[in-house]
Amino acid sequence: MLTVVKRLTIVILTMPTLMEVAKRAGVSTATVSKVLSNTPYFTEETRQKVMQAVEEIGYIPNLAARALSTGKTHIIGVVFPYVFDTVFTDPLVMEILQGIETVCREQGCSVLLSTPRIDDGEVENSYVQLIRSGYLDGIIALDNVPVASVIPHANAHDVTAVCIGYNTHTYYVRRDDYDGGYRLMQHVLELEHRHIGIICPPQNLNSPVSERLDGLRDAAQAHSVDFAALPTVSGNYSVDSGATGAQHLLEQHPEITALICVNDRMAIGAIQYLQSAGYTVPDDVTVVGYDNIAMSQFISPTITTINQHAADLGQRAAHMLFDVLNGKPDVQPITLPPELIVRQSSGKPRTGPLER
Repeated sequence: MLTVVKRLTIVILTMPTLMEVAKRAGVSTATVSKVLSNTPYFTEETRQKVMQAVEEIGYIPNLAARALSTGKTHIIGVVFPYVFDTVFTDPLVMEILQGIETVCREQGCSVLLSTPRIDDGEVENSYVQLIRSGYLDGIIALDNVPVASVIPHANAHDVTAVCIGYNTHTYYVRRDDYDGGYRLMQHVLELEHRHIGIICPPQNLNSPVSERLDGLRDAAQAHSVDFAALPTVSGNYSVDSGATGAQHLLEQHPEITALICVNDRMAIGAIQYLQSAGYTVPDDVTVVGYDNIAMSQFISPTITTINQHAADLGQRAAHMLFDVLNGKPDVQPITLPPELIVRQSSGKPRTGPLER
C-alpha cells in the first residue's frame, strides 16, 4: 500500500520595520521616526541616509501608528464649498489647488479635498463630521460665501485653519478684489467707453464679487459715470451664462460698446456670442474679464483681465498654514495686489451704431 504524504509549506511575509531602517541607516529609531515626520534640525546627510534605507528595504510608514505616536496625520484638508458649480469645472480653483498641493507635497503631507454643499446658510454635515474626526492636521478653505463659513467648525474643534477669501478669520490670504474691480473699470473708462454692460453673479452670494462691484462702482463715480444706470445681467460664472448675458444686454441695449464680466469664463462666453452674431471684438464691443485663467490668453482675441496669480495664492495659503502648525510667531494675514493685464479684447469704442 502506497502512502502519499503531503507537506504544507507556510510562508510568512513580514514587512520591514522601523528598527530595520534604523539599522540599515546607522541611526536610532527615534531619528528615523523624526526624519519621516519631517521634523527639522537634521542634517541633509542624515535625512538622505534614512530615505535611502527606506527605499532599499521597502519600508512603508504606518500612518495610523505614526498619528498615534506623533499626534499628526500629515493630512491637510482643502475645503472648496460648492456654490454654483463643482470645483472641477472652475479653472481658477484648480490653479489654487495646484499651488496648495505643491507646498503640501514639499512638506510631506497629503491633501484631502472636501467640497461641502452650502444649503440654507448651513454647511453640509459630512464636512462637519470630517472636522470632528481628528483626521486632519489643518485645513485650507476657500471661504467666500457670506451666508455660511466653514471656518468656525474647524475653530470649534481646534483644527488649525487658513482662509482663502473674506470670511472673518485670524489667518487669511486674499487678493484685493476691490482694487481689481477699480482697475478694470478704470481701464475701460480710460479707453473712453461710457455705454457699458455688466455681467456678474448676484452680489450677496459671493464676497469677492461684492468687492469687485464696489471697485467698479467707485471707479465709475471717479469718472462721473452713474454706475447704477449701467445695464447689468446675472450670470453664474459659466461660459454659457456669459453668452446668454451678452445676448440679452446687446439686444436690450444696442448702444453698449463694452462688457465687463467679473470672471473670465463669462467673458469667454460673451466673446463667443458676439462672434457668432457677426460682431468683432474689440472693434464693435470691448470685452474684459477677471481671474486670468489659462484660456484667457489662448482664446482669440486674447482677453484683457485681472490676474489673480491663483497658484501663488494657494502656495501662500499653504505656507501660512505650515507656519502656524510649526509654531512660527507673529503669522500675519496677507492681502495681495491684483494685476491688470491688457490684451486684444479691449479697445476704443466704435463711433457709430452696432452693425453686423
